[in-house]
Amino acid sequence: MEEGIEVIEKIIIFTLLIIIVVIPIASATEWDSATFTLSLENPVVSMGDYTINVVEFDGYGMVALKINYNGLFVGNAVLVNNNSNWNYLENDRIRLKGINVTDQRILPIYGSVHSPRAEIVFATEITPEESGSMALSISTDKDEYLTDDQVITTMQIRNIGEVKVDDIYLNVDLDGLMIQGDLPSGFSLEDGTYRSEEIKLRFPATLHKGFYNISVNMSWTNAHGVQDFLTESDSISITQPIEIYKSITNEVSLGQTVYTSISVENIQSRLVRIRLDDVLPMFFTLIDGTVTDNKQDLNWNFILAPHERKVVSYQIIPGQVGAHRVPDARVTWNFWGANYTNSSDLDNVIAVYQGVSFLERDFPEPSPALVDIIVENNENSPKISMSVTIHSAISTEVTSDKLDFGKLAPDDTSKRNDITTLRTTTPVETYRSFGSIVNPNILKVQETYEGVGSKTGTLIFWAEGVN
Repeated sequence: MEEGIEVIEKIIIFTLLIIIVVIPIASATEWDSATFTLSLENPVVSMGDYTINVVEFDGYGMVALKINYNGLFVGNAVLVNNNSNWNYLENDRIRLKGINVTDQRILPIYGSVHSPRAEIVFATEITPEESGSMALSISTDKDEYLTDDQVITTMQIRNIGEVKVDDIYLNVDLDGLMIQGDLPSGFSLEDGTYRSEEIKLRFPATLHKGFYNISVNMSWTNAHGVQDFLTESDSISITQPIEIYKSITNEVSLGQTVYTSISVENIQSRLVRIRLDDVLPMFFTLIDGTVTDNKQDLNWNFILAPHERKVVSYQIIPGQVGAHRVPDARVTWNFWGANYTNSSDLDNVIAVYQGVSFLERDFPEPSPALVDIIVENNENSPKISMSVTIHSAISTEVTSDKLDFGKLAPDDTSKRNDITTLRTTTPVETYRSFGSIVNPNILKVQETYEGVGSKTGTLIFWAEGVN
């Protein structure tokens, strides 16, 4: 009997322990959640005052989303297929995760990813009645800046509780940036309202790093008279100061000159010491005396003043027919103890041809067309206007790319026309005339011809490069 009473006592004690453990769990944060399916056809869903927008699917089980609250930006989230972890935003007051995001790697071999989908769970924190809760977001007008740019930072302060919040103060940690103007302090917000504040920042005269972190600390007094705190931050970086471009002659005959020009510009307001390096394409030879500063190794060191631009050039000769890849030119500089590199990224080739190229073109029989009759010198006489586009295997970079045969009246015969084509790039390279041989019997207009129309004929063009 005593043993039975002892067992009952143990059960009662164990039950009390369970109750003691369960009570704090029951008081944990409560969430209002819903499951949505997003796609490119249906990229937006809403839950209360929140909207979730699809930004991009990667097709490999990830989706990027943007979340707004009453039209105000809250934050971005990237969800991974079947990830058990939550993504928290807005000071952990909302959370979301992906439970089924299109992943083409696990689709059948003939599967399609033209319409990816994302099944997500979105949840918002259920706040207690009569509580004062605040939300803060911070954003900048750009992610990267020139050193003389103004940085505009916008803060959104929202009262997401159900009572008025007083004594709201803002404090900004600028990480070395300089602020223009003052921030408001000691203001109040009614429940469900928001306030937007903007500050303007400048970079310091002396830079010691390439990025800055802007932190905003907000404090307020809640409904219970207790002071709460909230911090949000955003990062910005300085745009790399050097831009580089490389231009070349794209098409030449074997043995002709290829002109190369490299432009380097300092787009910042601080001087920069740089090193410029370039290399020749394979099977090309440098022409002595044509290199800027006689740098046969194609390496230059110089200082660029703010917004200064420097151009170097050289000339080379091809030794082999074919299409030759053009290497990138690279510029290197040192900022804040770190080395940075930029390249010309010239995705191009030099086409080298052998000898003279020919192009023969037959013009098909035209169909009659109704056009206006040309009137000249008060005489109402039908005329014919003909033109042809020249396609040269030696160079297509020409300014005058059309050959005009003029206007022919009845019983007129077309005449030979020559055109001289000059390259527009620097330095200028001259080619011999593009000539034309025209059969007069083909292009002769009959004496009895009336109206406006076209004639059929064969035009032969040739082009010869000047060595």
